[in-house]
Amino acid sequence: MKLFTSLLLLVTFAATAAIAQTKPADADQKLWDRAVKLHRQSIIIDGHNDITSPMVDQDFNLADDSTGRYQIGGDPYHTDLKKLKAGGMTGEFMSIYVSGSSMTTGGAMRRAMDMIDATYREAELNPKDLSMCTTAAQIRQAKKQGKICLLMGIEGGYVIEDSLYALRNFYRLGIRYMTLTHNVATNWADAHRDEKHGGLTDFGKEVVKEMNRLGIMVDISHVSAKVMHDVLDLSKSPIIASHSGVRGVNDHTRNVPDDVLKRLKANGGVINVVFYPSFLDERTNREENERSAKLRDQIAKLREQYKDDRDGFNAAVRKLEEENPIYIADYKRIVDHMDHIKKVAGVEHIGLGSDYDGVPFLPTPMQGVQDLVLVTYEMLRRGYSDKEVKMVLGENMLRAMEQNEKNARGTRISADGSLMKLKK
Repeated sequence: MKLFTSLLLLVTFAATAAIAQTKPADADQKLWDRAVKLHRQSIIIDGHNDITSPMVDQDFNLADDSTGRYQIGGDPYHTDLKKLKAGGMTGEFMSIYVSGSSMTTGGAMRRAMDMIDATYREAELNPKDLSMCTTAAQIRQAKKQGKICLLMGIEGGYVIEDSLYALRNFYRLGIRYMTLTHNVATNWADAHRDEKHGGLTDFGKEVVKEMNRLGIMVDISHVSAKVMHDVLDLSKSPIIASHSGVRGVNDHTRNVPDDVLKRLKANGGVINVVFYPSFLDERTNREENERSAKLRDQIAKLREQYKDDRDGFNAAVRKLEEENPIYIADYKRIVDHMDHIKKVAGVEHIGLGSDYDGVPFLPTPMQGVQDLVLVTYEMLRRGYSDKEVKMVLGENMLRAMEQNEKNARGTRISADGSLMKLKK
């Protein structure tokens, strides 16, 4: 699917020599070495990873070799334990994703519980490498220990089933952010392409206030622009966009407009830049949509033909898409979005929100978590200082988390993971 003619493969982290990282053929070797060193030193936090869906639906474990395992019609899995190590990951927010279809079918809370359990089980099965985390302090400690923190964020407010009781219980289970919607409006908040309420309803405002009280970060990815502003009007704590781009670079409804970016200075929030090329780049988005329309009937026939053969269906769709290639923006486009946030809001408001294993393909030549150092290299190439790079890679998210923790009142989790006394 991707073109690799201008790239060389190089193993750069000796501790994970089995995983090759992609190095641009024209890379400045001195700058590349500096990028690798800085990347290793940094606390790296990714705001959104959807490998939880294969963990539940395909019985995939992070310690498994993901070679030969494919998303439906898309890339090989972007995430496994070796790739996380090779990518230098410190804190990975595992997506507790529930589709908007649950508004009709029900079962949202059960689905979330399955995904939460699967995440805990990964930490239990791999205690030398993984630990469950809920605080910024625990992420810092994991870095010192050479471990990877698994954190959890709900994607889709359908999960709470219109219940603040449920929201509080999800906090107790370790949820530390909630995306208010996915692509379908909840009963209390509009989605980016499904606007029914004119923003947040009165109950939606109560949800935001309760999230502030608990210390659950409010995530504005997937919501309408009006909801973004409503949240900023209400939130006393820094908000996040767990995986979004910016409309100033690509005018897509999934991206954050400039008038929202400007308000981040007062709020302290962080936009975690998504890696999905269709959100990053207008041409990729247009050509992907055109190809989807062109191949829709053929893919429907393949789905019927391979209805009992998932791997066969995947292979057939990949072959069909390879025969109908599209332009895929490269990793530099990620930093284009970062540059725009830096210009409008400031470097203090940029983070990482890959959407690994939730998107069908990554920017060329990225193949998975192992290639994250490309973003570090490109930031340095454009003149970001070492301090600024560290801010983007993780320090900005740590600051937002710490401020949410500080502002929270009620049931909280201390740095050592124990329950603190409930405040009146």
